Amino acid sequence: MLKGKKIVLGITGSIAAYKAAILVRLLVKAGAEVQVVMTPAAREFIAPLTLSTLSGNAVLSEFFNERSGQWNSHVDLGLWADAMIIAPATAATIGKMVTGVADNLLVTTYLSMKAPVFVAPAMDLDMYAHPSTTRNLEQLKAYGNHIIEPAAGELASHLVGKGRMEEPENILLALEEHFSQSAALKGKKVVITAGPTYEKIDPVRFIGNYSSGKMGYALARECALCGADVTLVSGPVSLSTPHPSIHRIDVESASEMYEATRNAFDTADAAILCAAVADFTPDTRANEKIKREKGDGLTLELRPTPDIAASLGALKRPEQRLVGFALETNDAEANARGKLAKKNLDFIVLNSLQDKGAGFAVDTNKVTIIDAEKSTEYPLKSKLEVARDIVKHLSTLFIALLLLMVVPTVADAQELKANVTLNSEKIQGTNTEVFDVLKTSLDEFINNTKWTNFEFEEFERIACNFSFVVESYAEDGTFECTLMVQSLRPVYGSSYSTPVFKYQDNEIKFKYMAYDRLEFREDNLDNNLTAVIAFYAYLIIGFDFDTMGELGGSEYLNKALNIASGAQSLGSPGWQSGTSTRNRFTIIDDYMSSALIAVRQMMYQYHRQGFDIMYQQADDGRATIAKSLELLNSGYQDRPLSYFPKLFLEYKQDELVNIFSKGDAKERKKAVEILSGINPSLSSSWDKISTN
Repeated sequence: MLKGKKIVLGITGSIAAYKAAILVRLLVKAGAEVQVVMTPAAREFIAPLTLSTLSGNAVLSEFFNERSGQWNSHVDLGLWADAMIIAPATAATIGKMVTGVADNLLVTTYLSMKAPVFVAPAMDLDMYAHPSTTRNLEQLKAYGNHIIEPAAGELASHLVGKGRMEEPENILLALEEHFSQSAALKGKKVVITAGPTYEKIDPVRFIGNYSSGKMGYALARECALCGADVTLVSGPVSLSTPHPSIHRIDVESASEMYEATRNAFDTADAAILCAAVADFTPDTRANEKIKREKGDGLTLELRPTPDIAASLGALKRPEQRLVGFALETNDAEANARGKLAKKNLDFIVLNSLQDKGAGFAVDTNKVTIIDAEKSTEYPLKSKLEVARDIVKHLSTLFIALLLLMVVPTVADAQELKANVTLNSEKIQGTNTEVFDVLKTSLDEFINNTKWTNFEFEEFERIACNFSFVVESYAEDGTFECTLMVQSLRPVYGSSYSTPVFKYQDNEIKFKYMAYDRLEFREDNLDNNLTAVIAFYAYLIIGFDFDTMGELGGSEYLNKALNIASGAQSLGSPGWQSGTSTRNRFTIIDDYMSSALIAVRQMMYQYHRQGFDIMYQQADDGRATIAKSLELLNSGYQDRPLSYFPKLFLEYKQDELVNIFSKGDAKERKKAVEILSGINPSLSSSWDKISTN
């Protein structure tokens, strides 16, 4: 987080100046470039040579070098730095900073500083408590400076109270927190498990492992630095809590960790399950130490411990994120991917005992982050750096969630007014909870998505029905569904409503587990169900815009075509071109072809007026209807494999029969001839035109 940052460290005349050497070392170790600026009094407490050696840069104290005459520009330092830290900051220097008394290089550098300034006061308790110091610190805050509060303890005067400069490690934390770029974790609640669990055999023996907890504690620290509210559920380790804002819960056994983690996850945004939880625990536990009897062996009966990851995966809500760890010794990635799917994780971190320097009780790790889309392998790094990689990946999920969960501020900004039903009556003997959750998720997905950049009044919105019938369902979450999708909109200038689209889709196959996130990304169509819904949403909106102006829906119809084109590799016959005229690709590809422009013009004429209104216009109206039908036939003849003209006739058949039954014998005959030629499967309906 501090790598490459340029830091000016100001040191004033205080006994706490010895701590500045530690701070310089920490900053350099974190990757920062440090330039030390000292007041003349500070040189009495710590030698510039020490600080120059640690920082790798010459220490600056005077405005110019007396030997060379080189000018030390405070202005250049103010432009160079990413941050300035004054530690320790005496009462005298704080007073000069407030009043602008620029009598040394440190204060002039402060007055020229363009970057954020952090001030770590150090003084005796009476000086710190004096009203003038309090007022000066408040004024520095008002100037926009960051005050790092001193700690309480024994002071140089041997009095006990507040005034000790904060420890260098905590000053470093404050600086790292400032530079944290992971705004996606601001305000997020994250649960992290760390360390081993101990499963007692008797009062003095246990089943455990070599986990030190270092990886989990590094993750907790990184999440806290990124602004998260962290709950750390820790097994028995000898580590201190790495950040003051972390709430730590100490546990010992797998069952205790299970209860604590499950309770915390209920109100959390994410959980990172880093602990090395024992898979088995003794079936019985001795109340007294088991004695070693000569010649006798000991047999332990073991039972499985609670599976924390699987339990949280089953409870996970759509907006929650769940991260797991996998330590494997063979078939590493295959085993990790199995856990990813089985336990409903968003991603899993794989580390292997085969990699030197990775695993238990070391300060480094070598991991691969695996999600549903890809695997990313990282080189051997410190566990702090690995934690940053993992938290960065988690942050991207929250950023993606914000982008996907764009909900209109008012209901009438939505284009579609959709009703989603899910009929699972054909499925016998299964848990219906997954169907309820799926219906809710589908309804939120279709109604909470901003499909266009336009806003519509309530009466203008397209009324849609997405009716799913579950044909089969397997316990692994595999569904096969039939979808009946239809939409209506009012005809302009009348109370007449007419279909925009109506179709039965028989070939939907997908996997869904309870509480899966339903999201749609145009560059990733692996979630077949959301791709299908997005396809029909764009199709319906495109058709509707065609009714407002000839060819007016091209932008959204092209989006539907892009989805259908991009889904060719999914292996679903519902998408594949050439396998059947009755599939999604064929419908949109036909409708967007130049041969079908006549059909799109006919759609515009029809929806602007409706057949009933058109017919009431006597000869001109009936002629327009006949012309529309001719256009439909023309499009079909130019592209005989086109399915859309047939589809259009299917959902308009009752209207067409009603209208053309009112014509004379010649009109009836011509209508039956055209309609039968395009869609002979509806001949029983067309025959009614002649017999009515």
